[in-house]
Parts: sequence; structure tokens; C-alpha cells
Amino acid sequence: MQIQLFATYRDLAKAKVVDVPVTESITVKQLLQALVNLVPDFQHELFIDETQSQLKPHVHLFVNGRNIIHLQGLETPISANDEIALIPPVGGG
Repeated sequence: MQIQLFATYRDLAKAKVVDVPVTESITVKQLLQALVNLVPDFQHELFIDETQSQLKPHVHLFVNGRNIIHLQGLETPISANDEIALIPPVGGG
């Protein structure tokens, strides 16, 4: 399953897209855990603590164009055909 990365997340992974090996339907939480296994620096960037039970408030993850906060959060089910986008906070003036 591919995760599209934006801004500083691209820098962290050194890629625009990360391919996470998934063979079945999983939850967003399981996908992010697999991402952390591939790129350990995402642990600190995405989650409040090591339990991986809550994303930091500024992290935005979209499944097929919908923010997971409007779905089932980390328990949102996803499949290999879904489009996943991970967007860090954006600021500026």
C-alpha cells in the first residue's frame, strides 16, 4: 500500500511515496505502525507517545480524500486500493 507524503514528511522518508507491504485489509493504525517500522523517525513525528494510541493534533491523514477525524480515526479500515495521504502541519504568513 502506498502512502503519499507531503512537505517535511517527504524529507523524513526521503521519498514522495512510501510503499508499505500490506497484503490484507488493515486499519490506519496498523498502516502507521508498519510505516514506523520502515522509517522509525515517524514515531516521534506522528504519535503523542510510544503507545501509538493517539496521533499528534497537527497530523492529518486522508483516506480517499477524507480526513480520518471524520471517519473512524486510527481504527478506520483501509484496503490496498485506497489512496492514503499523510500531511504535516503547514504554516507561514
